[in-house]
Amino acid sequence: MTLALRFTRVSPTHHRFEYRRADGSGEAVETETDAVLVHDLLHYAVESEAALKGSFYGILDKIGGYEELSVAGGAALGGEIAITERVVGAIAEAMGEDGLDDAAFAVRVTQNVALYEERSPRWLTPATIGAVRERMRRLTGRWAATRIGETMELEFHPTPSRGGTADAKHRQGGVV
Repeated sequence: MTLALRFTRVSPTHHRFEYRRADGSGEAVETETDAVLVHDLLHYAVESEAALKGSFYGILDKIGGYEELSVAGGAALGGEIAITERVVGAIAEAMGEDGLDDAAFAVRVTQNVALYEERSPRWLTPATIGAVRERMRRLTGRWAATRIGETMELEFHPTPSRGGTADAKHRQGGVV
């Protein structure tokens, strides 16, 4: 399973998101960057580091439907994607906290998930949270360096990086 992802900055406020499956099918949508980019990149970081196959990008790879997953939030599907949505939401809220402790954060999210009468996923560990935060640091830095007309390319294959940076290529001018 490898899903090609492209984030192209089309203006100061918008970007085009495109995904392509191994068979060449996929879709492209233009969206407001401030509203969705960090959330989509957080999904990428969490799902990659936790080796998830049944969450946002895994579902895009299997059946597609960016708009359907984005509008409904994916949580309505239940199962893995519902838990992933809760974890991604919690990470998004906590990203601005100074001195965030990965172990304390994992406990906090576990307690939050329990409020929904669900069990915390096994992958929600301090090590995974730390890896997600590091991957997000790299991704947001790369996006900040992406100029209008340029594309940030990623490949989604749910295998933890283990500290590597084999998650992406950066191309200029949208040329693949």
